[in-house]
Amino acid sequence: MPGSDPVTSMKIVDLFCGAGGFSQGFAHLATHHLAIDVDSFALATYQLNNPQATVLLHDIRALHSLTIERFLGGRPDIVIASPPCEEFSLANPTSERPAIERVYGEGTARLLLDAIRLIGDLEPQVYVIENVAALLRAGGRDIVLEEMERAGISNVNFNLIRAEEHGNPSRRLRLFISNIRLHLPRRRAPVVEEAIGDLPPLGLDALFSPQANDVPNHQLRLLPPSREKLVRKTRWGQGIRYFRSRGRTIPNWVRLHPNQVATSVNGLSRYIHPYEHRLLTVREHARLMSYPDDYQFVGPIESQYNQVGESVPPLISHLIAQEVQVHVS
Repeated sequence: MPGSDPVTSMKIVDLFCGAGGFSQGFAHLATHHLAIDVDSFALATYQLNNPQATVLLHDIRALHSLTIERFLGGRPDIVIASPPCEEFSLANPTSERPAIERVYGEGTARLLLDAIRLIGDLEPQVYVIENVAALLRAGGRDIVLEEMERAGISNVNFNLIRAEEHGNPSRRLRLFISNIRLHLPRRRAPVVEEAIGDLPPLGLDALFSPQANDVPNHQLRLLPPSREKLVRKTRWGQGIRYFRSRGRTIPNWVRLHPNQVATSVNGLSRYIHPYEHRLLTVREHARLMSYPDDYQFVGPIESQYNQVGESVPPLISHLIAQEVQVHVS
């Protein structure tokens, strides 16, 4: 119950674990913690920051629940999962297709079915599946309910959470499907300058304000002269790259406004610093996703950006874990 001693004997499985943002709130609950993904770079980041966990590089489409039980030492008490969401995202030009074509097609959207399959087999006390809110569109909600029923899961709640309403420094609307209702406390979100303003300047700006830079993943990313010229001309709220999706023009490489909450950080997003003429570093992306500075990302630079953008903000993970803890015994 709230205010009681923390549960310290939980077995937890993290499916499609990525870099580990979703696990951050649950780590203190676990005596046995298994994380599974097919991305070796993300798993390396996960293991570096969660040395107590067991990580398994495995294609979840070919994963049996008995394998999970063997590595975990029994059935899990909690299963969290973040199956790929690109095919459902509104930024994807093909996302207007009926959900049935995506979920039962050949793309990554059908990995949602594997998450449901494993949860049904493992029968945890609590499960939480994270995805984009657009999953509910074009028949997606009915498909989830039908597949849950087929897997023997009768209690299904669709929780829509706007991360910025709960203190996250960037906007992020996500769907969390679970067998419990999630009621997260509301908090004011820091604006961009509050979130990243104290990090050491980089490039030419560092010459005028030299500071020791021992912050992990906070290194200057050099740009071609032609691109740097465009960056210098870009004002707050403007972008220098654009792509078309479903009849909309969506900007990228946007210069963030220092006094506003950042727009959504995702795997493909890149942002220009409010004052300096450069892209944000991986650490600044991580700050906007509520990662602490001692959480380090490894692998190629593009992979690091993706690891941050494709994760659940740790702040939201902690708030969800507090709700989950009330329901596990």
